[in-house]
Amino acid sequence: MEDSIHREILEEHARSPKLKGILQDSDRQGTWDSLKTGNECTIYCKIEKNIIYDIRFSAQGSALVDACASIMCCEVKGMNVFDAQSLAIKVIEFVEKGEEFSLIGDLVVYKTIVRFRERHDCSLLCWRGLVGCF
Repeated sequence: MEDSIHREILEEHARSPKLKGILQDSDRQGTWDSLKTGNECTIYCKIEKNIIYDIRFSAQGSALVDACASIMCCEVKGMNVFDAQSLAIKVIEFVEKGEEFSLIGDLVVYKTIVRFRERHDCSLLCWRGLVGCF
């Protein structure tokens, strides 16, 4: 049951990604290119008073790349930079090392993604790009 709900969340974000596009007035950006798949994701952030005031992503790759970037952007928009960076590191460590932590909102999809090693790289592109913004 959990997998089907996670699949629905991912499919919705893949069909209609939120916050996709280039943020023209961004003051920070981070890009991650996958040597493994050739996929790429760039994160654009507008930071005001240490808060992620606005965020967008552009990606070239699979539907999973778009879905995960959409989910990530929705979750971190409005967060302070320290909390967003901490969350990014926690998600990366959860997927790569299985280090458990409380997954909030639509981030619960990572409970399913973590079981599919071949999907790890695509699901983490956006998080690695976000870390590059800081």
